[in-house]
Amino acid sequence: MQHNDIKQYIASCPDLAVLDDASRAFLLWRGEEVHLEPGAILYSEGSTLDDTFCLLLSGELLIDIGGTVIGQVPENRLLGEMAYFIRQRARTATIRAGSLGALVLKIRLTGAELGAPRFTGLKKYLGTQAWDRFVSNSQRNV
Repeated sequence: MQHNDIKQYIASCPDLAVLDDASRAFLLWRGEEVHLEPGAILYSEGSTLDDTFCLLLSGELLIDIGGTVIGQVPENRLLGEMAYFIRQRARTATIRAGSLGALVLKIRLTGAELGAPRFTGLKKYLGTQAWDRFVSNSQRNV
């Protein structure tokens, strides 16, 4: 995918709306385009946080907990951020490419960088999203 196309995905991502242009540019600079073949695993449930989260650019990503597919990641949305917000700093689900494969922007950002003033709004937003997902997943198990 072209640099300007990825830049546009970042600019239009609702999860990143709290950021200014300079902060979005920083994420673009820290991102790596990753192509996933069908069935390839992006994150494994229980694996330790590797200081990355992703933006789904195209394709299909499935969310699997305990061997059961519980959902799909919407295009142009962030994923993998929950591990930043739990004490264990571990992945809470397996994320793998569906039958179409997927293209993601894998963004490397340490916890300290996420805590920097430029990302205060993003950290608050992602923390709220992580909590909502945690509660939603907890309700499934009741």
